[in-house]
Amino acid sequence: MNILFINVMEERHGSTYRARRLASLLAAKHTVCYLESNCNDKKEVFPSDINNGNRVISIPQKGSAAGFILASLKRCLFCLREDFDLIFLQKAWPLTLPCLVIAKLRRKKVVIDCDDLDSLWFKSPLRKGLTSMTEKLMPKWADLTTTHNKYLKRYIKNEGGIEAVIVPQGVDTELFDPLRFNPLLEKRGLSLENKKVYAFLGSFTYGSAMDLHTILRAMQQIIKRQTNAILLIIGGGGPLEKEYRDLISNLGISNHVIITGRVPHSQVPRYLAASDIGLIFMSDDFANKTRVSFKLLEYFSMNLQVVGHIVGESMDTLGEYCFLCQPTPESMADLVLTVTQKDLRKGNARRFIKEHYDWNVIGKSLDQAIRRVEN
Repeated sequence: MNILFINVMEERHGSTYRARRLASLLAAKHTVCYLESNCNDKKEVFPSDINNGNRVISIPQKGSAAGFILASLKRCLFCLREDFDLIFLQKAWPLTLPCLVIAKLRRKKVVIDCDDLDSLWFKSPLRKGLTSMTEKLMPKWADLTTTHNKYLKRYIKNEGGIEAVIVPQGVDTELFDPLRFNPLLEKRGLSLENKKVYAFLGSFTYGSAMDLHTILRAMQQIIKRQTNAILLIIGGGGPLEKEYRDLISNLGISNHVIITGRVPHSQVPRYLAASDIGLIFMSDDFANKTRVSFKLLEYFSMNLQVVGHIVGESMDTLGEYCFLCQPTPESMADLVLTVTQKDLRKGNARRFIKEHYDWNVIGKSLDQAIRRVEN
């Protein structure tokens, strides 16, 4: 099949990582034209061994109303002129709605991947309302809706009566393989020798960093008792960056926090290899319950010990491999120090991740889903 895959988000978003991997899995068996907003690293989208006519097209998109409208018009033109059998939309968003309408008018198959309830994160009432509406309505008009966990599947069923198909979240366990790295050498290369390095993986977006303030306040307490502690924030960019940089300064922990800025995904494992513990904090709300954190998958694939607070699908499937604290900075700080000082370890999470979350395993679920709409 010829597939037009549309991702309206930028590379800093976790959803883009999922979109790229799903597109790559599809490109192994189909011809895929992949559209992404402001794509700066086209060569990173498809593996080098996939070259059967697949294309990557960057759609310029400025962060303004005019920028979104212009980018939407460009995507609509692709939908009108491209020869495709199926359109795959990442997100049931207002920005992808015109593409769905055009595909339906052209009598083409439509697949939507719903990987988050983004309307719960947005601050603007208009954006929140419009996105909530499209999240509920667009799956009704699609030929197939996919999602990655039972909480989102249940929401889609309750709101629209649609039975979504689960295509789980995934991780590249060959890229995120601890055997590829020497932790001491990686620490030395980052000038982190003789430091206790606590990693937080993610950009400063609402989905990724909404609860980072709790981790920062926990770090303030950790530093008082462990003077060589470093918080390594692997990522950068996003609407919350200034807010969190100001908080870091106000907490007086600037000398103990390193923000890498945006890092190519291929380089993320070396930063995790230089880390002693991975940190995560998820407030107990519905938005977090419907998420499967990429942080967790990549931490565990690198055999990192993980300390934090998780909820929902992440808790149900991965909680047994985490050191779990109460939802307060004080509890998190105490547990981080206990795990560090006693060198506590959980079971082999990497084995579980390879068996259930490796992208090659996920590819089988995606193949089964796509076969539903091929004929």
